[in-house]
Amino acid sequence: MRVIPVRGMVALLYMAGVLSLSALPGRSVSRWGLTRFELDLLHIPLFTGLALVTLWAIVAPRTQRAFLVFAGIVLFAGIDEILQLWVPGRAASFADFARDALGIAIGIGLSELARPVALALRRESER
Repeated sequence: MRVIPVRGMVALLYMAGVLSLSALPGRSVSRWGLTRFELDLLHIPLFTGLALVTLWAIVAPRTQRAFLVFAGIVLFAGIDEILQLWVPGRAASFADFARDALGIAIGIGLSELARPVALALRRESER
């Protein structure tokens, strides 16, 4: 396994962005005007994107890469939820953690669905 440096930096910046959002106090988040339901649902696309960016950064056999990305980002999601225990107006939630894991699984699934298209485009560009 190896990480493409520039792409790895993009994934790390994305993670920093997730942590920054998680560190916002509850009253700051409430000013966005979103319902609790909408805020909860945002976990899914947020972590789908993180999974896609991380998959893009890692070069490894497909199964190994998918497992490493899933395990690594699930661990990150757990730590992210725990850190919210110390943010005023925020709380750790197993339901949020589950939505994060769902987003990660969706990202990996989308990557696998797009793989044949990416391979075809690569073959076409090599002609």
